[in-house]
Amino acid sequence: MTDKTKYSNISVSKETYSSLQKLSKDILPNASLSISKTVTYLVNCKIKESNEYLRSQGYQTEEIGFTPPKKIMHWVINNTNNKGDKNGKK
Repeated sequence: MTDKTKYSNISVSKETYSSLQKLSKDILPNASLSISKTVTYLVNCKIKESNEYLRSQGYQTEEIGFTPPKKIMHWVINNTNNKGDKNGKK
């Protein structure tokens, strides 16, 4: 049985699934790579690419120990505790 605390499921179109199969063969031509590992690999590549772009633009990323300013952290904490409807109204 799959551990629901570690994994989630996604649905993709048949066209996307077919593309993922092709990509899995391109990533590791001499081995079989599962579709889930292919998705994980592609997501990690995209995150790394985004972090490199942000660093090149002078932004700090979580990867290098970015900590949001205290003002933002307090705002998130204070607004997380407020309960209201979906529009934030009490």
